[in-house]
Amino acid sequence: MPSERSRERGLGRVAFATLGFAAFAPVGLCAVPLGALLLASRPRHRSEILAAAIVAALALVWLAQPGEPPDQLTRAVAVIGGATFVLATIYSRSTVTHRALLAVTTAATAMLVLFPLLGWSWDQVRWWVEHRTGFAVRLALGHATRAAGAGAPLPDLERWFESGVRFLADQYAAVLAIQLLAGLGLAAAIYYRVCRSPAGVPPGRFREFRFSEHLGWVGAVALLVMLVPRLAAAKVAAINLLLVSGLLYAVRGAAVTAFGIALLGGAGCGTAALFGLLALFVLPAVVAGAIVLGVIDAGMDLRKRWATPPA
Repeated sequence: MPSERSRERGLGRVAFATLGFAAFAPVGLCAVPLGALLLASRPRHRSEILAAAIVAALALVWLAQPGEPPDQLTRAVAVIGGATFVLATIYSRSTVTHRALLAVTTAATAMLVLFPLLGWSWDQVRWWVEHRTGFAVRLALGHATRAAGAGAPLPDLERWFESGVRFLADQYAAVLAIQLLAGLGLAAAIYYRVCRSPAGVPPGRFREFRFSEHLGWVGAVALLVMLVPRLAAAKVAAINLLLVSGLLYAVRGAAVTAFGIALLGGAGCGTAALFGLLALFVLPAVVAGAIVLGVIDAGMDLRKRWATPPA
């Protein structure tokens, strides 16, 4: 069980992560698994019961709301992925990362089965995402141009936003999988700080983030599908897989970087903020470098080599 000191030290980072998650993802992707985890742990103390009641009520309200096809898909993924994550937490000793990957894989497999059984259409989901997001973007762009004093939106900027909306609609499966991974990780971080007798293995430090090397086959198969012309029909699915696996390797590369900085004595908050600000100006290069570093670490285990003293 985490100590009281570790609970207090991590509250600020968890609160910041919660605000960031709520700004970019549906809150139910975190509330549903968190509420299920708290209830499954049979809370006994007053603080645990209050937290479980609040989170469970928030999850139920979110699930009961009517919605369009993308919202229904998100709620189904939250329920299936959250249930898988809770069962894996209670009945296995795997890490939070592997439990979250199992939950995402189970939810994706369930959607492949449920779509034809329920008569759902991915083209319909994609249309709704593009229509709704495009309307919001055009509305915000119109307000911004009127506030700036321009008569009409800039054509180049409008085309750039439209291409981004189409990309989001085509890769909505990858976006939903990434949001679910983030929601499960945040739910685990809150759960192990709120619950006094938690189940399963608690999350480790960020610089220890790793996953099975077999995940590389997912990226390799997806890349092969994109390169073979006869498999062009599965190109969209391959791009979604590449986005998810690429993000995981980028996070692993960032964890290797954090491990190396800690090994050299660490960096202050000001230095970290400065490097983070500079990285925004060369973000594509930073992401590409993090992916390459993550792939190298998957094959060579750089952190183990750096931490092991020479014979």
